[in-house]
Amino acid sequence: MPAAELYVFGGAFGLPSIDPQCLALISYMSIVSHQEYTIVECNDTGVSPTGELPMLHHGKNWISGTNRIIAYLSKTGYNANEHLSTEEIAKSVAYGSLVDESLTDALLFSWFAIAENFLGATCKAYSNLFSFPSRYFLPIQIRKAAVQRVRKYGGRVESGIMTDTTDSKVYALARDCYRVLDRKLGDNDFFFGVRPTTLDAKVFGHLALQLYPELPDPHFQKMLQEDFPRLVAYCDRCREEFFANLPDKTEPTENSPFFTNPFSAPKEWFKNTFLTAPASANGHVNGSASEQEKHQKSKEERDFDLKRIYAVTFGTLAMVTYVIVNGLVVIGNEEEEVEEEEDHGAFHY
Repeated sequence: MPAAELYVFGGAFGLPSIDPQCLALISYMSIVSHQEYTIVECNDTGVSPTGELPMLHHGKNWISGTNRIIAYLSKTGYNANEHLSTEEIAKSVAYGSLVDESLTDALLFSWFAIAENFLGATCKAYSNLFSFPSRYFLPIQIRKAAVQRVRKYGGRVESGIMTDTTDSKVYALARDCYRVLDRKLGDNDFFFGVRPTTLDAKVFGHLALQLYPELPDPHFQKMLQEDFPRLVAYCDRCREEFFANLPDKTEPTENSPFFTNPFSAPKEWFKNTFLTAPASANGHVNGSASEQEKHQKSKEERDFDLKRIYAVTFGTLAMVTYVIVNGLVVIGNEEEEVEEEEDHGAFHY
């Protein structure tokens, strides 16, 4: 796949990305295309047509979201499931849905709902990815959204922090999912035999972030190590298989034609906001920014730009006001910053 660029969240905990979906896509690309792509570390979802990462830039196409990218790759000759039967593909989809739901919740709970893990590892890992001033409030917002999602499993939420997490139902949920995966894997190298497939990429993307990070409260890590040694050996095998010869991380060859965070990439934000015509944000977009700039803007496009300027200006002022009013910008040592984040607790994922 020449000239393909995979945009992902940056790495943490010794893994090439902090995000399970991005890890899954990196794994999938390693299965089907080896060195025929480059990795762009991007911690700004504003570059994506749908506001999500991972995103694939291939020729004139910009595709975001794990499932959409895999569908696109499969149609263009990079299909990790090409040797599977129709029945096996159906099973792969079912297992993948279980992983996306159950293991995502387990990860969010472990990283954000357990206060010791958030303060001792997760907050710092995310803060290292973001630029000023985002590092001071984005981890808090991610935590808030994560806690709201997993509160259904039990525990009280006070000031954006979950308490009494020891008896949460999420532990049983994770164990059931591990048990199903362990039974499906059996003594095989991968879930459908000796060759890795889409399911292997997805499962590893989630399990790796529960197994490898060293956390103050390693509940899920211990569960895997003590009760599911086959899954641990499987993860080690996938890690060696998928990450042995990753391409180097590079700068993008072309700026994304979509809205960009003004704080993380001010030049691209200004260009995309004020100098280009609007692009369709449907997750699979044809055409580049340079092509869009060539045609003269119509009255409707000029009206759209004016409304966009108003919206962006208002949003920027609102964010700056939020940061100042809540005292999220703190000058001091690292411990003081973490304490400040704890006081204002809350996160977005």
